[in-house]
Amino acid sequence: MPLLITIILTVLSLFPGYGNKREDIIPLPTQTSSLFSGSGNCAICHISNGTVLTENGVDISPTTHWRSAMMGNSSKDPLWRAVVEHEVHELPNYQFTIESTCTKCHAPMGWKQAVHMGDSGYTMNQLKQSPLANDGVSCTVCHQIKSDNFGMPGSYSGGYVITGERKIYGPYENPLTGPMINFVNYMTLYSIHVGKSELCSTCHTLFTPTVNYSGQIVGNFPEQTPYLEWKNSIYGQYGINCQNCHMPTSQISQIISTIPPNLSTLRSPYWKHIFPGSNKLVGKIMRDNADSLQLSASPHHFDTTLAYVDNFLKNSTLLINSYTTYSGGFININFGIENLTGHKLPTGIPFRRIWIHLTVRDAGNNIVFESGGYNSNGEIDGQDSTYEEHYQIITNQNQVQIYEGVLQDVNNNVTYDLLRSASYKKDNRIPPKGFTNTHPSYDTTAIIGSASTDTNFNRQGSTQGTGKDIITYKIPANANTNYSISFEVCYQSASPRLMLRLASSQTPDVQKFLSMYGTATKTPTVMKTLTYNFSTIGIKEINSEAPLNYDVMNYPNPFNHSTVIKFQCSNAGNTELIIFDILGKEVTTLVNQYLKPGIYEASFNAEGLTSGIYFYRLTSGNYSETKKMVLIK
Repeated sequence: MPLLITIILTVLSLFPGYGNKREDIIPLPTQTSSLFSGSGNCAICHISNGTVLTENGVDISPTTHWRSAMMGNSSKDPLWRAVVEHEVHELPNYQFTIESTCTKCHAPMGWKQAVHMGDSGYTMNQLKQSPLANDGVSCTVCHQIKSDNFGMPGSYSGGYVITGERKIYGPYENPLTGPMINFVNYMTLYSIHVGKSELCSTCHTLFTPTVNYSGQIVGNFPEQTPYLEWKNSIYGQYGINCQNCHMPTSQISQIISTIPPNLSTLRSPYWKHIFPGSNKLVGKIMRDNADSLQLSASPHHFDTTLAYVDNFLKNSTLLINSYTTYSGGFININFGIENLTGHKLPTGIPFRRIWIHLTVRDAGNNIVFESGGYNSNGEIDGQDSTYEEHYQIITNQNQVQIYEGVLQDVNNNVTYDLLRSASYKKDNRIPPKGFTNTHPSYDTTAIIGSASTDTNFNRQGSTQGTGKDIITYKIPANANTNYSISFEVCYQSASPRLMLRLASSQTPDVQKFLSMYGTATKTPTVMKTLTYNFSTIGIKEINSEAPLNYDVMNYPNPFNHSTVIKFQCSNAGNTELIIFDILGKEVTTLVNQYLKPGIYEASFNAEGLTSGIYFYRLTSGNYSETKKMVLIK
């Protein structure tokens, strides 16, 4: 370690506010290599002191958020380690291929340094012995990636370009270069490419080899493709990048370094390194087992990240609505679900799933119909023994709408092993808005199975790209009866069936993870709920083919600086129209007054706000609707 860094670390350790002082956590690593520097060295300058990198008194420095995110713990993620070890157990002849493929993105400082020094790859055993490699997807990885091959197939599956030039790229013009040169021997450069989706796609577009049962590699499988899904969406077309959602910005201009002490340059926007995703299961497991996993984040850090993830899942991912009628002795419910993200929902590694839990109760609170119920182990009631088909109409309690990618091997049998995966047997993950089957990347990201012929799935008539699905529930019901109808949209990072498959490998990392999983909360995250009463008393039976009713919309959308929100009030009463940012923080209230029935308009001026995704919520009486709009500057 350079002498100057050693002196600074010694001095900073005397101050209780320094991020690595906490005795209950492992300090961020300060090891270095010819290419990389540990995140502890970056935290010397880029850390909150109560004024710098602080928002409303809260520390928002990069490592404070990143150290408890999945990005900061990618190499220590116990589920990832278990899956790697299971794959090796199943295909021991491919151990080096498996481990080097997986460490390329989960331990990039280890893998890239080894390859830079002439090795052909990097193993899990090497990773476990290196504090620097165990720094996850660290600062000097992302900020050194060059844009040379962005968006090209060669950039996928860990094809990022990092050279020995020791150039650090950042999003601000005219960077102060002296401190970085003196402290960590990097030259800082301004470049807009660090804010592009193509940076993320170098690892989040992943193709893995397909191995048949003769032990031969017979092809490649698109293990995760959020970038290609994003390209086939309105977000790709309008330049709303991954960072707009996964790195929320501070509305307060920031001084981004404590050194030199007289630095006064304000930078805006400042991108928080929160990286909220959806993996609450592993986040909680890491929080509760930080000591045995040797993590450098405290329970407080994890709780902060988990709160962001929870809010992200519940407020930034989807919208739901329903339209209910009574006809022919049946309650007919058209339930609509709309994807608000820039990729499929869910996306990423295809262990994740979302399902609809519907409960209908009579006036005596007795359940008369339930689809998608679950137990404390996260097992879905009534799920088919192999996999659940996609449904347009559900009439039976054992039919469950599950949005997921189901893997199949070369023999077309369902598999949970990534290297046995040859294709998808089912992929009805909800596409993003704008997604069509005419896009060049569709062959890699196709809708597979019954959803491909569902006229309400990502379609409205002949028009593709709605980013929605409408399911019809047809439920036997009595006339002259009151019912309570309740929906839950449930999310799960990893299914119990995956755990059963992992348990077939009696290996150390697998058993360690399963032990942690055994004590974890396994019930799903409820992303959205919708509960209302419906009465068949005195109702004249009507046809149930009416579309879902939406009473609020904005135009233009996406918009630049200003947009008009048009809304309809069906009944007189107090009406609120509120704007929120992507983290659910209120931006402004446009309407809060008593309104008579009618059609109204409200203008929203976004001057002073950063580009990104915002939400507007209309509340009028018992009606509440939330929709998304995209600000582009």
